[in-house]
Amino acid sequence: MYIDGDTHYWPLRFLDKVKHPGKGHLEVVEDKGDMVRYGEVVPGKVATYFRDGKKVHSFKEGRWSIALRAEFMKKDGFDVQVLIPDNRPLIYECDAELGRQLARAYNDTVAEDIQGDDRFIGCAWIYLPDIKESVKELRRAVKELGLKAIKFNGGWGDGDLDSEVLYPLYEEIADLNIPILLHPAARVYEAQHSHPWLVGSERYQGYQHFPTALGFPLTYMVSAARLIFGGVLDRFPTLKFGFFEGGIGWVPWLMHTLDAHMPNDATVSVSVQQFFEGKQAIKKMPSQYFEQFYIACVAWETYVADTVNGWPNHNIIIGSDFDHGDAVATWPRTVDVIKKMSSLTEADMEKVLGGNAMRLFGLN
Repeated sequence: MYIDGDTHYWPLRFLDKVKHPGKGHLEVVEDKGDMVRYGEVVPGKVATYFRDGKKVHSFKEGRWSIALRAEFMKKDGFDVQVLIPDNRPLIYECDAELGRQLARAYNDTVAEDIQGDDRFIGCAWIYLPDIKESVKELRRAVKELGLKAIKFNGGWGDGDLDSEVLYPLYEEIADLNIPILLHPAARVYEAQHSHPWLVGSERYQGYQHFPTALGFPLTYMVSAARLIFGGVLDRFPTLKFGFFEGGIGWVPWLMHTLDAHMPNDATVSVSVQQFFEGKQAIKKMPSQYFEQFYIACVAWETYVADTVNGWPNHNIIIGSDFDHGDAVATWPRTVDVIKKMSSLTEADMEKVLGGNAMRLFGLN
């Protein structure tokens, strides 16, 4: 079973379920045919979402059409898609009650859209600033609606993933035995503020490709380190985190550099010891915690085999970024590119294309 771990879903009709007066509105027009994938024009319409008179989001029909995404999934060689909520401009930057209604309406709609269809894995949306409500909504989304994961954009405000504020939510996620899918926001529309949890965002002005090219992997390195050294993974040893669109080239380097910064009998120094003063000791070497991380490669990363060498018991997965059109989007040729990587063993190739994702989502 080949699983596309990173596709984006935004069913238009979920807004109809929202009663809040500030929910905004959609405008749908015919596509001008300006999206071309490997010489093929992608058909369909374009939707633009407005709130408070400002443009919040714009996207192609593949974002909401099950039929269109199923067509491209087949072309790409995948059997299953993970539907990640494309809610970056909605999730935190709104009135709290609106945020709660948007999350509930989305979860209801995606569950309805994929009911009985085992080609798709639904992922829950929550309004993270309200932890108590998030716990309730997540439990409903999993237990009653059958969704199989939860999406985090990242931290919020000045917080990060090791914040103790998140512990009640982590406890619920561990009890439900579902993964956390991490996917930051890449673009800032006029209705959005810059996202403080995207590392380096204050230095990206004027370079629209910097958030994805630099911000995602930098953010993931910081978040992974904080989850490890903040004791989250010791406290919740069954939690699983998926990292998407940040590539995998940084993974072996981070594993080794975090290990190198741990005090040990051979290289310990006063300066290294001082780094950890007042901090609770973690129970393992940092690299050992990567067993709880599932990290998506991009198909054009020709060094996947090198990453495997640096992470032998790897949890590398694959995502096509359907139906985005940026540099990390590889649909509809993702599977074919991975299969042509002669440096990968057949066993590792099968793990990347589906085996690891099956473990992530409990499909074994």
